[in-house]
Amino acid sequence: MTGRPAATTYPAAGDYYKAVQAPSRSFTVPKLQAAEFVWDSLGPTLARGSSAVVFQASVQGKSQALRCYIRNDASSRDRYSALDAYLAGHDLSPYVSGATWLDAAIMVNRSHWPVLTMEWIDGRTLNEYVDFLVTGSNAAALTTLAGKWRELVALLQRSEFTHGDLQHGNIMVDQEGQLRLVDFDGVWIPQLAGQAPPTEFGHPNYQHPGSHVWDRWLDTFSALVIYLSLIALGRDPGIWLALYNSKNLLFAKNDFFPPFKTEAWKQLAALGDPQVDALARRLQACCDPDWASGKSLEMTLDPRAAPLVRPQIPAEQRWWEKKPTSGTGSVAAASSRPWPQAPPPVAAAPPPAAAPPPSAAPSPPAAPPPAAVPPPAAVPLAAAAPSGAQPGAALPAPPPLSAPLGMAGTGPMPQLRQTMVPPGDTIWWSLPPPVSAQASPGPGYHGSVPPAPMPRGYAPHGPVPSTPGPPTPGPPTPGPPTPGPPMPGLPAPGSSHPPAPATKPQTGPVVGAIALGLGIVLLIIGAASHIAVVVIGGLVAAAWGMWRLVTGSGTNAKPPGQT
Repeated sequence: MTGRPAATTYPAAGDYYKAVQAPSRSFTVPKLQAAEFVWDSLGPTLARGSSAVVFQASVQGKSQALRCYIRNDASSRDRYSALDAYLAGHDLSPYVSGATWLDAAIMVNRSHWPVLTMEWIDGRTLNEYVDFLVTGSNAAALTTLAGKWRELVALLQRSEFTHGDLQHGNIMVDQEGQLRLVDFDGVWIPQLAGQAPPTEFGHPNYQHPGSHVWDRWLDTFSALVIYLSLIALGRDPGIWLALYNSKNLLFAKNDFFPPFKTEAWKQLAALGDPQVDALARRLQACCDPDWASGKSLEMTLDPRAAPLVRPQIPAEQRWWEKKPTSGTGSVAAASSRPWPQAPPPVAAAPPPAAAPPPSAAPSPPAAPPPAAVPPPAAVPLAAAAPSGAQPGAALPAPPPLSAPLGMAGTGPMPQLRQTMVPPGDTIWWSLPPPVSAQASPGPGYHGSVPPAPMPRGYAPHGPVPSTPGPPTPGPPTPGPPTPGPPMPGLPAPGSSHPPAPATKPQTGPVVGAIALGLGIVLLIIGAASHIAVVVIGGLVAAAWGMWRLVTGSGTNAKPPGQT
């Protein structure tokens, strides 16, 4: 490909870091020679990725991001030229912004290297923004974020635009609450369909474990991973503390393999949310090694496109898959691990008061009336907005880059620990249920109901240890009260001895401190006068004072064995 220098070993990040400190000498492009780079206390600020290092600079009065590559196979001028031509005919703003490839724009290690310039986005990456919302317990904004993410993915896939590496580090939220995409080295557009695919296929915590086909639908799997994560966080932001590790949102690459019993799936199942359960079953089905992303995210979420569990029963007669009021219908499970199903609608059977007269023929109780069957257009997952999302709601602006983030992802937050599901296997659902709750478990996730959350501001306490053999509760029996242990300083009940007199404070520590101070003074005088006798006397006095301070506890205790 064109647009690459003859040398194959690109400079390291440190080489670029030194070069941009003198832009007038390092850059060959006039506008970059006059650029003003943003510095911190150590030098130019930079962000390093796996294939490039990015600097922030003011170029001709505009805040720009300068991307300098550290690998020769990361991208090329042809790829970004095709992207510019594509964006000229497709309006994807503000989600996708154009970039300019500049050949031989910077000289490092006596060779010239390309520089990619693009708009600088003053915002936060997706994981930082989610951390910001979780810190504020803003579940409504997390649900709104999930809806906006789904709209963005639908627009990109309708426009035949594939990012190729959808993950938290390549998705940003700017100061206006808009989602923005960065890093287009792995982009697929129709103009690049005949070229060789990129050498990397995205972050492993967001990509399919086996299938990597560089085409129009490559983003479907990673988009579903992000969508499910945001929906679950909107239900309970507390699971962020249990699953986030700064390299993911909720899922890791080992979660995409059967039997789907890792901590992430346990946390989602414990939520008991119908929409989360349906999305989780869909993601498990997509984790099949033979699964190929051949359709959009919206088509993947459409339950009509999923294989039916019981094809011999018509769809309009499968009343057990319909939700009574939530509007988030069931999805056929395609994985080996079952998820809880919704109960059948209660309104399917008419009440006794509404029974027809004896002359009328009664209808079969198992078949609902035709009017109760939803129309085919009411697709639960593909058409319904996330529960709790407000259409057109704006996202709160993230904190600027100069402001520190919260501590939600790095330490416990009391307001979140009340509702989060603790990680690990020895947690509340692994304990045996009470006798009254022991019953035959149903399908899906088996566990008891977690305890109710405590009021905000109170920390949970462990059980108070009790003395061996607690008495059986019952009615009090008459009689004198049982005497307890005597209080310190008071005589025991029935004893004729008077209380022991209070111990007098001892002067041992005072004498020791005086001796120590005197010894130090003698040491100074002796050292200044070069008198060995005074120095020795100071050492002896100081040592005796130290001994007196250590042993003079004021108890006046006698040595062991003396009475």
